[in-house]
Amino acid sequence: MSGQGPDKERFIDGSVTAGDRTISIKLIIGVLILIGVAFFVFQNTQEVALTWLFFQFTMSLWLLTLILFGLGILMGWALHLRRSKRRGR
Repeated sequence: MSGQGPDKERFIDGSVTAGDRTISIKLIIGVLILIGVAFFVFQNTQEVALTWLFFQFTMSLWLLTLILFGLGILMGWALHLRRSKRRGR
């Protein structure tokens, strides 16, 4: 007997298994990051003045945060795809 019953947690291949459920650690970390971004967005609702090259405009800080977060996700996804294709050669 290994001392691990069906109600004990086990870590297998980057996931947490508790009972008959298996949850990816990447999913847990992603949800925690999303919650952190949500708190940041709801606490920063003021308008900010932005200058980029010769453009000047104002935008809500929460919208800027969501845009940059979305771009970061897209860049990470694109790099993941590129890395996956390079390994597949």
